[in-house]
Amino acid sequence: MRKRLFWQAVLVLGMFAMLAGTVMTRCTFQKKDAPKLLLTIGGMTAEELEKALDAEKINFSSYARSMLKNRKGFINPVNEREKKRGGVVAENLHLVRLRVRDLGFTHYPTTTKLFARAKERGLDLCLPEVGPYLRLADKDQPLGTWYYIAMEPIAGSVFRLGRGGDGLWLSSAWADPDDRWGLDCEFVFSVRKSDS
Repeated sequence: MRKRLFWQAVLVLGMFAMLAGTVMTRCTFQKKDAPKLLLTIGGMTAEELEKALDAEKINFSSYARSMLKNRKGFINPVNEREKKRGGVVAENLHLVRLRVRDLGFTHYPTTTKLFARAKERGLDLCLPEVGPYLRLADKDQPLGTWYYIAMEPIAGSVFRLGRGGDGLWLSSAWADPDDRWGLDCEFVFSVRKSDS
């Protein structure tokens, strides 16, 4: 079982690529062989990030587009962090991508229970800009695959990244506190800084 999880993790890591200004690298395996990923973010305001996604011809669901335009949940926090960084690409985020069942669930957990269990295991919710930056970085995502960004919901939704027959998508999914998640749903979490 442990060996199978290791090779599944290697396959998941293999799909991430590099993009100028955004770096995705393989990291060492720690704590139950969970693959850790490094995403470097910064250098773009919220508005510039949306333009970069458009320039790469990323498909958007209308709700994901509205999340990018949400002042309170996206624009203001992203631009405030960018202002503090001084426009320098300087923030490294340690991320991990896990299935819901990897957190020990055997029944469909609610959003609240899922995020609480992740916190107990040393994981945190991602910054809202992780979804768009990861969408730019993960250009080799396999066809027909989708995963969610564990984040504070923006107007009740989280980002969902996928690849369909028509290309790469930045989409969204409802994430109300009582919504339930399938055991094979995959989420990207942020690894707590003290654990990275």
